Amino acid sequence: MSTLIMIYIVFSWVLDPYNKYRMMLERLVNTFLDPIRRFMPRTGMIDFSPLIFLLLLQFMETVATSIFR
Repeated sequence: MSTLIMIYIVFSWVLDPYNKYRMMLERLVNTFLDPIRRFMPRTGMIDFSPLIFLLLLQFMETVATSIFR
């Protein structure tokens, strides 16, 4: 999932917003990012929700590793 988020970030910088691949990826990734966006304050043009999601994934991986060790 983290790879998809990274691709999403790069696509948002380089591809046209109406590119069919970017739109398809946005639909998929936004299902995970939208709940985070609801709780975050507005920061202007910078969207920190992918970063927060990646940090949450890392935290969950660390917790799962320590529990199931």
